[in-house]
Formats: sequence, C-alpha cells, structure tokens
Amino acid sequence: MDSIDPDVLYLSTEQQGQPQCELPHTALEVPALGGAKKMNGTLDHPDQPDIDAIKMFVGQIPRSWTEKELRELFEPYGAVYEINVLRDRSQNPPQSKGCCFVTYYTRKAALEAQNALHNMKILPGMHHPIQMKPADSEKNNAVEDRKLFIGMISKKCNENDIRLMFSPYGQIEECRILRGPDGLSRGCAFVTYTARQMAQSAIKAMHQSQTMEGCSSPIVVKFADTQKDKEQKRIAQQLQQQMQQINAASMWGNLTGLNSLGPQYLALLQQSASSGNLNALGNLHPMTGNLLFTLTK
Repeated sequence: MDSIDPDVLYLSTEQQGQPQCELPHTALEVPALGGAKKMNGTLDHPDQPDIDAIKMFVGQIPRSWTEKELRELFEPYGAVYEINVLRDRSQNPPQSKGCCFVTYYTRKAALEAQNALHNMKILPGMHHPIQMKPADSEKNNAVEDRKLFIGMISKKCNENDIRLMFSPYGQIEECRILRGPDGLSRGCAFVTYTARQMAQSAIKAMHQSQTMEGCSSPIVVKFADTQKDKEQKRIAQQLQQQMQQINAASMWGNLTGLNSLGPQYLALLQQSASSGNLNALGNLHPMTGNLLFTLTK
C-alpha cells in the first residue's frame, strides 16, 4: 500500500487560495454535521459499526460535493455508517474544506476502499489523487501493536494452517509466512490481528505451547520487532563487529593508541558490545570515545 504524501494530503483542493483542509488532532474536534446521515436499520448491519471498524480521513475531494456524491464514491466497497464533511466555519454558510471522515460498518470495507482509492483515483476538477488514511484517532491501533512474530513453526505449514491455529484468538488481518528465494518456508511467520487484545490472547495461549514437526524448540509467539527495535539491534551488531576488530588488532599490536587505554576502559567496551548496552559507552573516558568514533566513521 502506498504511503500518504503529506504535501499532497493537505493541498488546497482547487489551488485557488481557499482555506486548506487540515486534519484535526482527534476526531473529537470534528462536530457531526446536522446533514450527516447514518445508514442504520439495514438488514445487513446493526446500529453501530464493528468494534474494530476504522474511521478514515479522506482528502482531495471536490468542495462542491455533497454527502450524496461521497456515498456514491464510498459505498461500492461496503456499507457506510457515517460521513462527516469538514467545513470552514468562518464562512457563512460553512463551506466544505475538500475533505471528510468516513466510517464503514466493517474494518474490511475501509481497508478495501483505501486500497482502491488512495493515490489511485483523481476526482473531477481535482489536480491530485484521493488521499485516504486512518484518522489520527485511530493511531492507538497501530499495526506494530497488533503484529506477532511466530517462530519455530513446521516448514510444512502454509498460510491457511497458521490462520487455523491463530484464528481462535481473534480476527486476523494478515498472515504471512517468511520464505526464502526458493519459495520454501523459513519456519516462521507474521500474524496481524485487528486489535491488540487479540494478539495478547494469542501470545498467552500459544507461546511455547507445543513443539511442531521438524522443530527443535517449542513454538515462539511474541510481538514483532518495531522499526526502533530493528535499528537498536543493527547498532548493537555494528558495535560488536567493531569490538571484534579491536580485539583482533590488539593481539597484533597494530591498533595505534590502544595500549594507552586502561584495562577498565577496555573491559567496559567489551561488556557494552556483548550486551548491546549502548548507554554504557557514555561512561567512557573521552579518549576512548574518540577512538570508538574514529572506528565508526
């Protein structure tokens, strides 16, 4: 899925100096309009959206469009619960800012609409494609809070097998087995639920609960590493490699200035590298810090 381009998202829709559409910090700042209708009382849906439904922010829509045109745009992807057009209240009457919030009854419908519309469709009179993303109020349900890493699974398992194993704990948004260039399973997978509580339930029930065929250890179920976690691991690995180079060079006496370091500093360097505790380096003598900096350049 393409990322949101913030420069495009907040462009003035007609590019004629009219007030730009700005995304409020939370959905609570957007009053429901008197003209906004809810598709209630249908046979297919209850009065309220599903518990994991997403409110979507949509930019780059014509200012002249009413809720009727917006419904015609959104409803091919699923039943719409509510549409709120953002309006400039300084105008009399209030004028559309060229953006809105839309809430579907189901999460699946919202994601399908985003896949079909975001950066894909340019509406009449517009210069940029539709921008569609979860509203800021949905950020507390970020993917990284719902995504699990599953290790030590049988290489004979496919995606459907993993879904069957983990679907008892909640609705699965995505399931993907990691595969090598040859297309064969690496014995691990990612499972993303629609809510964090579901992921926590899966960890509690499944972690080390069984040893699968062909595996030497019980199944591992934990939250997947975030981008921050990956960056910290990468830095720790680099530091370890540098320490190995320091140790190798010191054995041959080829590292200029190493002999001038006291044994306590060398010990601290080795301890930091082996543990990945980068904060410990802040306690090093300035000379040691300069030496390490030279090595990392």
